[in-house]
Amino acid sequence: MAADATRPARRGRPRKEEPGLTGRAVLDAGLRLMDRDGLDAVTMRRVAAELDVRAASLYRYVRNKDELLAALADELFADLDLTRHVRADWPAALTAMAHDLRRYLLARRDSARLIAGRFTTGPHGLRNIEALLAVLRAAGLSDHDTAFAGYACVTSLFGLVAAEQNSVAAEVAAGTPAREYLDGLAGTLRAMPADRYPNVVALADELTAPDLARRFDFAVERMVAGIADLADR
Repeated sequence: MAADATRPARRGRPRKEEPGLTGRAVLDAGLRLMDRDGLDAVTMRRVAAELDVRAASLYRYVRNKDELLAALADELFADLDLTRHVRADWPAALTAMAHDLRRYLLARRDSARLIAGRFTTGPHGLRNIEALLAVLRAAGLSDHDTAFAGYACVTSLFGLVAAEQNSVAAEVAAGTPAREYLDGLAGTLRAMPADRYPNVVALADELTAPDLARRFDFAVERMVAGIADLADR
């Protein structure tokens, strides 16, 4: 059938002046936006503006914003290879993976929030999931417990790092020093009615202590201990 000259071009077909637009360029633009302006700035419209193309041109590479974010989540894992930690000593391997993941995510703005809740099926994400599952199976877990423990580990670790990235981010971005913000928060908690919130008041200083790395260590140690207990059963 001959093409209808009056029919609009297929959605997402680049114009002649956009021959250099590629999937790689779309990913790079999305990551630049996230690094510069934060995750909330990553929209189809903003990515298109970053590339100086029509938003419709992006649909040749990603169908919608969710697919774009999923692709960015996998791309974030490109330079993180947890397979190097896989070894027979599974507690040491899992601990090394957790700390490597934390360092990597903290180096990139909003990265944990982007990845949290997404099961990335791209090659980079699957490589690291495969490594985690290999370590958990080496602990002697059943297939069922491996899958469930893997989910618990991933969601817990991403949640911890996301909380660390977001905890005082807004206040610090507004110009308030982190220590000043936390001291003020501690004072607010101590001033709460002790008859209604006795534990909050008593633990105000501990709840607002800035030792986020030690909190992460504590969580990882408890996670490893829990998996060891499960394996022993």
